Amino acid sequence: MSCTKSNDYTKYLETGEIRYAAKPELLKAFPGNERVKLQWQILSDQNINKAKIYWRNKSDSIEVPIIRSPGIDTISVIIPLKEGAYSFDVVHFHADGVRSLAANVSSTSYGPSYVSTLMNRALLSHSWTPANQGIVMNWGSSESTSIGTKVSYININNDPREFVVGVKTNSSSYTRLLQHSVLEYKTLYKPDTLCIDTFYSPISTLKVAY
Repeated sequence: MSCTKSNDYTKYLETGEIRYAAKPELLKAFPGNERVKLQWQILSDQNINKAKIYWRNKSDSIEVPIIRSPGIDTISVIIPLKEGAYSFDVVHFHADGVRSLAANVSSTSYGPSYVSTLMNRALLSHSWTPANQGIVMNWGSSESTSIGTKVSYININNDPREFVVGVKTNSSSYTRLLQHSVLEYKTLYKPDTLCIDTFYSPISTLKVAY
């Protein structure tokens, strides 16, 4: 058997109880065009006055000032980032340095490499309709991440017109196009349903000649 000095327990009391700030709740990440948006909620703890967001194994970070309201606060931050995959840690702080446990989320910043892979929706055929100075466009199938194809042209009054062809629309038609002008079309993409930006394929053109 062994014994300890009667006051050895004091070494455990000297540090006191460990205190934590409230952890970020409902943390979400929204990918974008060379940026990522982070959003979370603060459900309690009026002493929180800032957050820090870390990525690249904490080699990069930003500080976010926070002014608490009496209720639940929703914090949104957009971080410019080069194209790539990222993992984020978000930590709350009190003015005296007390910190929260980290909330974690991963996301992707899209950029030139992603854009270079985008192709315009195939135009299978088109026909001019002289009676109404128009065109009929017949479309191929849409890519899974496409959200539509934008068609732009100038009408006979020299006014610009734009229409978006839905991904399930196989044929679209337009009338009163300005003769010898140029009709343009490009396909819109969102690589993720949560993406905050829309990406575009290169523009394809047709010279108006009905």
